[in-house]
Amino acid sequence: MTTTVESRTPAAAAASNRRRRDAGGIWVRAMAAVSVLLAWWLTSLAFTGVVPSPLVTLERLWHIVRYEAFVSSVAVTLGRVGAGMAITVLVAVIVGIAMGRNRIVELFLDTFVLIGRTIPGLVWALVAVMVVGLNNSAPVVAVFLTATPLVVLQIWEAAKAESRDLFDMAKVFEVGRAGRLRHILLPSLVPSIVAGTKLGLTLAWQVVVLAELFGLGSGVGYQIHENFSNFDIAGVLAWTLSFALIMAFIEYGVIGRVQARLVRWRPATELKS
Repeated sequence: MTTTVESRTPAAAAASNRRRRDAGGIWVRAMAAVSVLLAWWLTSLAFTGVVPSPLVTLERLWHIVRYEAFVSSVAVTLGRVGAGMAITVLVAVIVGIAMGRNRIVELFLDTFVLIGRTIPGLVWALVAVMVVGLNNSAPVVAVFLTATPLVVLQIWEAAKAESRDLFDMAKVFEVGRAGRLRHILLPSLVPSIVAGTKLGLTLAWQVVVLAELFGLGSGVGYQIHENFSNFDIAGVLAWTLSFALIMAFIEYGVIGRVQARLVRWRPATELKS
């Protein structure tokens, strides 16, 4: 018996991997969703009048989408998330590349990055509201302080791992520093930048909602606070669920697809006997 290694085209490898993932993943996810709904329903039976059932929450969600300030509230919160992440990614790319390619910069900033990623977003949301005040800048600042260390870490590690062979070759052909950055380093870092953005976005929307909960007069967090003040648990769950689904779609349906396209060029190998 002989063993050979067959190289496949990226498209064929991606299609094969997708079929395998889909076959096993759909049923597992379906079972997980059913299990959560069943546990939720049983909890609502055990705490009647306190915990709303899934059906009651979905009815409340439908009412929110149709009649309440759903679109405007979601748009305000998404705008704050987008502004915070735009600043975060811009700064993280600059700092991450500097740390990955310059040892002095790395030693100067690595402690702050590693400590910063351990501080909860709740703390930064509180600090931002206290320092900046109850305005649109507070959630943006909170997102920046929470997400930047995580995105920097992704880009820093990727930039540090880049081989110097291409850079040395570029120097031989007299490619300037700007050209090496634009044509070699940045394209190779795009997958890490997208991955870091996806990771930061997971925390960003939570931090924005927290900042809105602490006293802002608009956004999804404000709507959650209003329902909390009225002890409307179904409303709290409905608003939380609605925005979580929107952010999940953005993270996995949009950014996830972009990320998959960016890495599908990588060759795949398969062992055959």
